[in-house]
Parts: sequence; C-alpha cells; structure tokens
Amino acid sequence: MFFTVFRWLRRVVYLVVLVVFVYFVVTSVQVVTASRTPLPFDHVKPAAAIIVIGSPTGSTISADLQLRCTQALSLWRAGRAGTIITTGASSASGAPTEASVAAAYLEHRGVKRVTMVPLARIPGQLSFVAQLLPKASGGRVILLADPLQTKWLTDVAASDSLQAQVAATPASKGSFMHDLGTLWGQSIAVGVGRVVGYQNTGWAGG
Repeated sequence: MFFTVFRWLRRVVYLVVLVVFVYFVVTSVQVVTASRTPLPFDHVKPAAAIIVIGSPTGSTISADLQLRCTQALSLWRAGRAGTIITTGASSASGAPTEASVAAAYLEHRGVKRVTMVPLARIPGQLSFVAQLLPKASGGRVILLADPLQTKWLTDVAASDSLQAQVAATPASKGSFMHDLGTLWGQSIAVGVGRVVGYQNTGWAGG
C-alpha cells in the first residue's frame, strides 16, 4: 500500500514539474516574440510622456542607457511627447542614480526639463508615473527599455492603467549568457506576474 501511494505521489510531482516547465517555455517564447515587435520610430503615436527605463550605470552614462536616451531625444524632438521621465535608483553604493545620469544627458542636449523617478523597481516606477500623469492624458506613455523587457513592461503598465507603447530601441551587444539570464528573468517575471500580480515581480523583471 505504501509503495503504491509513493508511486502515485511521485507521478503527481512529475506531472506538476512538467506542467510548470511547459508553462515557462511558452512564456519564454512570448517574451522573445514580444522583444521583436516594439514599434519603429514612425509608428509611435503621440503620448503624455516618454519614459526612459533605467539601466545600470556609473558616473558616466552606460551604452544601453545612452541608446535609450538618444531614442527618447529623437521622439521628443519629433513631438511624440512633451515630457520625458527618467527612472532608476543608484546602481552601486555612492553612485548617482540612473534617473539623474539619464536626465543630465538629456538636459545637456536641449531638453529643458526632465522628471526623475529614482526608484529601484520598475513596477514602483510605473505606479509613480501613473500618479504623475494628468487624468486627461488617458495614461498614454512611450516606454524605452531593453527589448527583452517588452512583454513584461506592457503587462506591468497595463496593471497600472497605463496605455504603453514600447518603442524600438537599439540594445548594445551583450554576451550570450547575459541575454540568456535576462530572458530567464523576464520569463519568470511574466509567468509569476500572471499568478500573483505584476506589482510583485520587480525582483525578477528589473
């Protein structure tokens, strides 16, 4: 009897593991697919704000963050939005915030005023942005981030009643292991977010 129950329980465990594995494989495919579909420049519609999602940086701007800021600057000059918001806390102890580094880069290139949201987790950043925007804006925003974050960012924004367009942004060439780690983190963030809510997935998604 004992061995029969044990075998039954083992099969249940195997089935659960298989279901979870398939679930995250499907989620990973969705993350990769979404990463290839951000809007090209000429398809981005006017919005209330352009949001530059922070990226780890030091006292000088990192390659990834510079690419996002350059795209934000182009969209701002093209009149897609009159406001640029930069996000991100300090990448290391004593370092300037990602938000302030990005803001300084943009202001040096002619943007008169940049709003900074120096918070660490993206769900908190977007929640704060949702409170900043006037209700008349309809929560329309343009997001600039790592292409692999597209799926998760869209879902996080929707959970805060933001209508987000994720604009195509060039990404610096990373190592295979780095990209694989990012993909895994994003797959966990999306997969877990569907179950427990996206506001609780900042630890995995960014």
